[in-house]
Amino acid sequence: MSVLPDTSVWVDYLQAGVSGPAGALDALLDDEAVIVCGPVLAELLAGTAPADREDVWHALASLPWAELDRQAWRQAGEIAFELRSAGMSVPLTDIEIAAACLAAGASLWTRDQDFSRVQAIRPALELYHPDAAG
Repeated sequence: MSVLPDTSVWVDYLQAGVSGPAGALDALLDDEAVIVCGPVLAELLAGTAPADREDVWHALASLPWAELDRQAWRQAGEIAFELRSAGMSVPLTDIEIAAACLAAGASLWTRDQDFSRVQAIRPALELYHPDAAG
């Protein structure tokens, strides 16, 4: 099992560590079950102080990557279209994260409700819940 934590989970983890709501991320890291994608890393770097960016880059860029290839970009566009057609609005970055997760066959760990709307369009998007993981 691979888990792709989204930006909200990484922010919790980087701020509070194992004592915070994302503390279960430590066990996933130990099990080498964590993957990352470009949009998550870009969002984290955008919100990180310049003095800390290099450390964040090295810590996360060394993890396995969920790549956004041509097919994943196509899927992202199709998801965006289907969401808009259904009257739902989701930031394109979140759609890109979901497409990367789907392409990698990974579960997505998030605290962001936008991904529930994506899951309504793409039921194959598995959302990870650490309290339900066994």
